Amino acid sequence: MEQDFLMQKRIGYMDLIRVVACYMVTMIHVRFAFDLNTDVATQFYVTFLRPCVPFFIMISGALLLPIKYDTRTFFKKRFSRVLIPFLIWSVAYVFLPAPSTINFGGIENVLTTSDLHPILKSILMIPMNFTWVNVHFWFMYTIIGLYLFMPVISPWIEKVSKRGIEAFLLVWLITTVLFYAQISFPQIHGVCDWNEFGMLYNFGGYLGYLILGYYLKRYNSLSYFKSIGLGMILFMTGGFFTFKGLVFSLHNADQMTWIAAEGQKVEFFINNLSINVVMMTAGLFMILQKINLKGISGSIIKELSKYSYGIFLVHYIINIWLLHYIGRGEGIGINTWVGQPSLALVVFVSSYIVVKLISFIPKSKYLIG
Repeated sequence: MEQDFLMQKRIGYMDLIRVVACYMVTMIHVRFAFDLNTDVATQFYVTFLRPCVPFFIMISGALLLPIKYDTRTFFKKRFSRVLIPFLIWSVAYVFLPAPSTINFGGIENVLTTSDLHPILKSILMIPMNFTWVNVHFWFMYTIIGLYLFMPVISPWIEKVSKRGIEAFLLVWLITTVLFYAQISFPQIHGVCDWNEFGMLYNFGGYLGYLILGYYLKRYNSLSYFKSIGLGMILFMTGGFFTFKGLVFSLHNADQMTWIAAEGQKVEFFINNLSINVVMMTAGLFMILQKINLKGISGSIIKELSKYSYGIFLVHYIINIWLLHYIGRGEGIGINTWVGQPSLALVVFVSSYIVVKLISFIPKSKYLIG
């Protein structure tokens, strides 16, 4: 999503992180096993693939902050390469043939109860939110919102000291710890029935990942071994607690009385804005920062990085058709440990081929970024 900057000054590890993030997203969507509750391999992958979405946001912060253009030019470049392809593919997914009927879905709203045709419902819903037709686009609304906010924080980024950024990140990290306060205190710091915006609300959310990406790119001057060592500690520690939390939520949902919606219970301990997932994400980022691929491997990563946004846009339809024809887990005699990463690789490579072919079409940047 940041091709303009990378063309000016190539940062090898950013290419690597982008490709890793894109493959991780693909692998998450290749839900190979039948049952998350009993398949340990799936639980493992669901846990340790969590950094994928935060990675995309950190990359944006690292490469786009502070903004190098005037606001109008920035929005023109960002939205021509991000927003337009997103809108085109949001509509395309409504009409693309699927192996089974995908009903209009999502949180109940005025459209879900209407008598409109499901196709029309899905199209009308695009300005408001994703549906089951394009569910993998859920975080695009978040990242577009962050793009809108970048011109606001860019002047601060240009002037703030390292200590100033660390102070912000410290408060943000506190919000990721206080995320778990709701277990015992459903409402804190001014939150009540008539006010959902608490004391630290404006420090929370995905904005922290945006600033964290910028911070690690500029200030992670640790040596190769120190950065990888600290990164491993953060990644494994965060991963341990994330995995344990996921397993707990799968088998003890009835005890999670602080959450009303059943679907949110599974997501609680693997939430991207929990301290354990932040630790995983920062740790893996620090590890990948110190990997410098050259030669053929470096060229391959560079090529895949160039088309990573397009791969993300098209992979979901390829994934559901491939699963339809190949089958899942025990049905084809392959265990999840091997099957999920292998099938994800097939989907990833297939998506790259499709996107590469699309790239030969004139004005293809409006289709694949």
